Formats: sequence, C-alpha cells, structure tokens
Amino acid sequence: MAQFLDGTGISSALTDLIKNSEKEIYLVSPYIKLTSISKKYIQSTEGKNIDIHFVHRSDAPLKSEDESFLKQLKNVKIYSCDDLHAKCYLNEKFGVISTMNMHEHSQTSNWEMGVGFSKKEDFTLYKETLEEIMLILKASGSKSSNTAKKTYQATKPQKISPKLKNPPKKGLLGKALDSVFGEMGYCIRCEEVIDYDPEKPYCDKCFASWSRYKNGNYREKHCHMCGIECSSTKIRPMCNDCYDHHFR
Repeated sequence: MAQFLDGTGISSALTDLIKNSEKEIYLVSPYIKLTSISKKYIQSTEGKNIDIHFVHRSDAPLKSEDESFLKQLKNVKIYSCDDLHAKCYLNEKFGVISTMNMHEHSQTSNWEMGVGFSKKEDFTLYKETLEEIMLILKASGSKSSNTAKKTYQATKPQKISPKLKNPPKKGLLGKALDSVFGEMGYCIRCEEVIDYDPEKPYCDKCFASWSRYKNGNYREKHCHMCGIECSSTKIRPMCNDCYDHHFR
C-alpha cells in the first residue's frame, strides 16, 4: 500500500528509486539542482541500458554545471515544461509524489512530505501517475541531443485477437489518453511499456526472439494489460483477473 514519507523519507526513496532501477526513470521537478550524491547514483546507471528522463520548469533552467553533467550521459534526456508545478519521481516498479523538488536546498532545508507507492501493490495509482507523466512529456520540449527509446507513443487502432472480442470499456479520461497516445500495455516477456495490442503483446526485441520459434503457448512472465507478474502466453496474454474483468 502507499506509504507516507517525510522529507528524509523522500530523499531516501529518491535515492533508492535511482539506484534500484533496471529500465527507466522519470524525474519530474520544476526546480532541479543535483547534489553530489545524486550525480554519483545517476552516473552509475551509465551502461546499464536505463533511460532517464528529466523534466524541469521552462522558466527555471538547469544550472550550467548540472546541464553539462547530464548531457554527457548517453542515457539521459532533458525536457522543459511550461507552468510545471508537479514533483514526481518514477521508475518501472516504484514511484514518489511529493512536495519536494529535486533540488539541493529542498532536500536539506525545507519541510516536505510525500507518498511512496509500488506498481505491484498500487497498480491503479502507478498507472495513472505514469499516464500523467506521459502527458507532461507530450507538452514538453526536449533539450537533449541524446536519443532515448520511445516508451509510449501514438498508434493506429489495433485489431483485437479473435479470443479477446470484447475490449475494455473506457471512461472519458481513458478515451482522451488513448486519443493522444494510443492504449498502454506491457511486454509479456520483459515488462517494457508498449502499445496495447493483444495480437503482438511483445516489445520489438522480445517479439523478434519469440518469432524464432513462434510458439503461441510458450509461457511468459507478465500480463499485457496490467503488467503484473503472471503466467501468460502469446495466445492469452492476460492475467486471470484482467481476462475475467474485461473480457467476460
């Protein structure tokens, strides 16, 4: 369940979030000034195929030394967003929403509080936070020349597998998000965020691997719809809960 964090807890959670990430990190903060320890943990991700996305407020540019440091890292992409006030930090398994900027002064001098949560235990909160971050990225301008992989992109409408004839019903927010980005799903092998498509529930890399044998009943590790760990297959890429809730 979501956990209350005081200022010290937020700083600790932010460090753990960076240090323990395996795939991607989103660091959304209007004002950014990196501490020396934050730089060390960020630099330690170099060479691990972890994409790091920094988003700051457009009228609060990065300090020149921080911008120079980040731009030398191949896995970092920097965005600026007008009127940004949200402070949110997320990796592929855990997130923090807080009052704290990723700023040296905020981390050492301000009275802050926030909430930490995991994808596994608070999936709806995690998913909605990720969707909001994607909206922020969509509204932002990139300042980095580095190329980061696309984790969430607009797509054409997908065909539904014959065995999954009744797609989930969407509310207004869900329909609005889908119209901007396409529907979000997860690779059933590696859990990367991809477009929702029951006929191709793999990222490009894992699909190429699966295509060598094309065994539709081969057991995979994640649900295509919610991303939780489960026994899934190409033929039935959903966990039992998603299948029962959305397709029965």
